[in-house]
Amino acid sequence: MNAPTRSALPLIVFALCLPPCACKRQGGSGNEPGESVRPSSTAVVSAASEESAAPPSRRAPKKNVGAGQKIPIPAGPVMAGSMPGDRGRDATLEPPLVKFDLGAFEIDRLPYPNDPGQPPRVDVTRGQAQELCAQRGQRLCSELEWERACKGPDDDVFATGAGWDPTCDKGGAGCASGFDVVGMGGPLREWTSSTVEPVDKEERAFGALRGGRAGAADIEHRCARREPADPGAHGTDIGFRCCSGAPNTATIPRPKPLQTFRRVQLDLDQVNSMLGSIPQMNSLGRVTLFKDPDDVNLVIAKGDAGTKGNIITTNPLMWSPDLGEELLVVTGKGSSGASFVAAFHRLSDDRYRLASSFVLEGETAPIVLGFNGYVKNRITWSTCWGCLGEEGAVVYRSDRRVVIEQF
Repeated sequence: MNAPTRSALPLIVFALCLPPCACKRQGGSGNEPGESVRPSSTAVVSAASEESAAPPSRRAPKKNVGAGQKIPIPAGPVMAGSMPGDRGRDATLEPPLVKFDLGAFEIDRLPYPNDPGQPPRVDVTRGQAQELCAQRGQRLCSELEWERACKGPDDDVFATGAGWDPTCDKGGAGCASGFDVVGMGGPLREWTSSTVEPVDKEERAFGALRGGRAGAADIEHRCARREPADPGAHGTDIGFRCCSGAPNTATIPRPKPLQTFRRVQLDLDQVNSMLGSIPQMNSLGRVTLFKDPDDVNLVIAKGDAGTKGNIITTNPLMWSPDLGEELLVVTGKGSSGASFVAAFHRLSDDRYRLASSFVLEGETAPIVLGFNGYVKNRITWSTCWGCLGEEGAVVYRSDRRVVIEQF
């Protein structure tokens, strides 16, 4: 087997339309895949360079910050959450950029007491924060209102723009969101009126904190970051700000558990459209998929390892290694004389984003995917089942990144 090449991770977003009822769950132990589905069309939406930390950005307030100032936020949409695969994203808490339409409201320009001449009020529980807002004829902001005010009209990742400027940890009054709300994202975590919904009825509900504490990593200052906390919690790095106007009652639902592995069917023209949009993979030429069960039997026969406890297939797999995560894993070969393994994050509206890819130059032997329903974070790939050097794994790491390895 010739040396494989690992593709860099460009931002590739494409639409893959699945019928709404296509992905059906099956009962059983979780080892069996779900019913096959056939997407109807594929269209490349956009492509960008490899994702990395954006350089620090800072947006200064448009006007002087004074006491009691309120910022009117117009009615409009917020793309809540973050894109699957983004740095620091917690799929169990952050939706995959779901659109919420919010009504108009006003938000205090600064954390309570909304006065640059006084220090922010901290060390309060959520109930105390609600009472202090009520005493002013206001209310505690909902987390979607907070996120809209933070992201601004352009749905920025950070209040400061594309990147987080750590100088905004030092008080924050010199850093403004696109709506000119200051001090959002840091240096305080802020109470909201919202609740983080439990996954199971047995779990307790938590209050939703937004923003990051001073000195935290840049990813903790993202506008989309949610932190569950006991409503009775308080601390010197927890503050709040107040809102006015009719409350926006929309809430962020918790993701529903999905079967870990489901086989899917992809149209060959769709696969070629998908891979042709990726600079590191369009050299494969015309791509074909392997056949199940013929190629599965060929790969198994080449090795000497048993298959007990594993399901082995050449079908593309829809994979849910964690709550809120869905990945599409595909293997195939190109007319240029190379085979590949690729994994894609599933976004909302059946769009996809490249997570990781692995190209085996000069190798066109069938590649199978093997999985066990009791091992959620790993899919084995192999050209010779059980043969050292001829197989590897697609791994969902503890930091929620996807890597493709060779053993």
